[in-house]
Amino acid sequence: MKIRITVGAKEKLNGYLNVDPISKFDDLSVDIRNLDDVVSDAECTEIISEGVIDFLSREDFVLSINNWVKKMRHGGKIIIISIDALETAKSLFRNKINIETFNNLIHGGFSAGWDVFLSHTTLEELSGLLESLGLTITKKRINGLNLIVEAKRP
Repeated sequence: MKIRITVGAKEKLNGYLNVDPISKFDDLSVDIRNLDDVVSDAECTEIISEGVIDFLSREDFVLSINNWVKKMRHGGKIIIISIDALETAKSLFRNKINIETFNNLIHGGFSAGWDVFLSHTTLEELSGLLESLGLTITKKRINGLNLIVEAKRP
């Protein structure tokens, strides 16, 4: 099983169970922090989290990643894409983005009641968390202001 976790995505990703509390592509009403209602432990070959962890409080972000990792098979992978707080701050400091863009990236767009960011991370911090959960980092990179970390469960 492959799962894609998003918040307010515009498109469904074919071949994946799409978990999105806003868009509800697969008519699921699932708490993105806990996938126990839709998948058993060690059932997933791949989990993609796109722009999700910023919406969660710090405590929920760590608990969520722990839950997602439990859902991965041995040999399965997880890919997490998010805003990198360090790169965003550097971009503001170097005048590559203005304060309005910075605030939108750090605090959320406030376009709806759910569009508020509650936590932030960096590429190194997220990589360290995944390694502490026993995963092997296979790729990590910065793409613009986004971090992308891919890890495999041994």
